[in-house]
Amino acid sequence: MSENTHSGAPETAGSNNTPGPESGAQFPPSQGPDVPAWHPEAQNTAGTGPSAYGAPIPATPREDVGRGTIFALAALPIGVILWMVIWGFGWMSSLVTFAAAVMAAKFYVAGAGSLSRKGVWVVAAVTTATALLSFVGGVWLDAVQYLGREPLAMVLDSEPWSLIGNGLAYNPDFVGFYMKDFLLALLFGALGCFFTLRQLFAATKAA
Repeated sequence: MSENTHSGAPETAGSNNTPGPESGAQFPPSQGPDVPAWHPEAQNTAGTGPSAYGAPIPATPREDVGRGTIFALAALPIGVILWMVIWGFGWMSSLVTFAAAVMAAKFYVAGAGSLSRKGVWVVAAVTTATALLSFVGGVWLDAVQYLGREPLAMVLDSEPWSLIGNGLAYNPDFVGFYMKDFLLALLFGALGCFFTLRQLFAATKAA
């Protein structure tokens, strides 16, 4: 009579010697494949936790509107200077406001980290301010040329502004003389930034 050499529980068919979870063995976490681009989790940017595929979900940079606005304002003096250079030759160009809108958008994203509908409104405001101040700069340049001075030498001089103020106060033809130029400046400004701002509004969602 043969003696049973097994110590206890009978061996089940097909069993192996791999310890199960009840044995206390620790398994490393599974490393799944990268999340496909088409999968909804690849579009989820709300958090940074791991996805069902084992790949971390990147977080969208938080938009810093204040910092982005400060950066976007750098486009204002650049646009004004470009306008004044062209104005000095007796021309007006929609390219100035187009360039101002593009620069304001790029500078805003560089400062804010991303661009939302709120950021597009900031870009639109900076572009509008650039167009208005550019026209004022053109009138100032006319006053400097009327005085026969060099523009760089009159940057901090109040005399051109006094001349403009006297024209507004005592010369009834002053406003009429510049009204046509002002309307043309608005037209060129609108043409220059319209398509850029329209694309930005279409590409962003309201916050």
